[in-house]
Amino acid sequence: MNRIPPLRALLLPLMIAACSAPAPRQSPAPVYRSSPAPVTPDRGQGGAAQPAAPAREEEIRAYDYESGPLAEPEPVAGPAVVALLDSADGQARAGDLSGAVVTLERALRIEPRNARLWNRLARLRLRQGRYAMAADLAAKSNSLAGTDRALKKANWGLIEQAKRASGDVDGARAARRQANRL
Repeated sequence: MNRIPPLRALLLPLMIAACSAPAPRQSPAPVYRSSPAPVTPDRGQGGAAQPAAPAREEEIRAYDYESGPLAEPEPVAGPAVVALLDSADGQARAGDLSGAVVTLERALRIEPRNARLWNRLARLRLRQGRYAMAADLAAKSNSLAGTDRALKKANWGLIEQAKRASGDVDGARAARRQANRL
C-alpha cells in the first residue's frame, strides 16, 4: 500500500495554494475621518454629558498606487530636486546635454509626477534632435500638468516644434491648434 509520508501531506496543500491565481487588484476604499462631536451638558438629568449633534464626516483623498494621488498634486521641488535642476542647467549651458539628461532623469526618479521636470527633459531632447522622444515627454508633462495652462501651452508648443522638425507638418498644425485652445 502506498502511503504519503506526513511531510508530503502537509506540503501538498501549500504547493497547490502557491500555484493559484492572485486575487484581482481593487482600488483602495475611501478613508473617512470623523471630527469629535461637541459635548453639551444635559440640563434635565443633573449634569450628565450628551453629544450635541452627530459627528461630521469628511473624506480624505486616498492614494491609488497605480495612478498616484487622487487629488491633483502641486509640483513639489524638494531640495534634492532643486540641486539636481541647478546641476542640469549648468551642464546644459556647458553643452553637456547628455549629462543634463541623466541629471534630470535622476530628479524624475525622486519626483516622477512633477510635470515641470518632464517639460525640461522634453526641451533637452528637442535640443538633442530626438524629436519623437521630445514630443512624447511633452505629452507626459501635459498629462501631469493639471490646471497649469501656461505649462500645457508650452508643452504644445514644444510638440509643435518637434513635429515640424521631424517633417510632420500636419502634426505640427494639430499641436498649434491645441496650444491656441488654451
